[in-house]
Amino acid sequence: MRKTAKRKINRKEEFSSNDLAMRLLRKKISKIRRSIFVMGLLSLGLTVSSFNASVKISAISAGPIFVDAVPELTPENVYAQLEKFEIRHPEIVLRQSILETGWYGCKYCSLEHNNIFGFRYKKKYLEFNNWVEAVKYYKKWQDKRYKGGDYYTFLKKVGYATSKTYISKLKSIKLDFL
Repeated sequence: MRKTAKRKINRKEEFSSNDLAMRLLRKKISKIRRSIFVMGLLSLGLTVSSFNASVKISAISAGPIFVDAVPELTPENVYAQLEKFEIRHPEIVLRQSILETGWYGCKYCSLEHNNIFGFRYKKKYLEFNNWVEAVKYYKKWQDKRYKGGDYYTFLKKVGYATSKTYISKLKSIKLDFL
């Protein structure tokens, strides 16, 4: 008789601890959702009707929640990120992203991997979580290799592209908004 009573108590304790854990998890999720809404998207200048950017939660802790919004992929936004990360010759680098992605319209190219510059490793496109990560990678790549001088000559010298007409194609891209 004692064993039966003990088993019932253990089952009840297990149920209670699982139930408590689920309740706490639901409560935390609800709190996170409210925090994101309250802090949220409006303070970033985004509205639900015009929100085309992806959102990710970059830190979840007992403290505040930080939300990183990735801007929509447009030439203007790419240029702003190039300037933000202090990439040298941003007009040329912007042209590279436009050429590599067909004005950000290709579906089955490097853009499929958020790789707006067409970076490859062992014949495969590098993959990024979002296009801003590709901009950050470009900054590291540029800092490591570029020592100054004519940027078009540099791109040709490092073999950035296999096409012999790559530089002339870059130069032919018109950037009316600059």
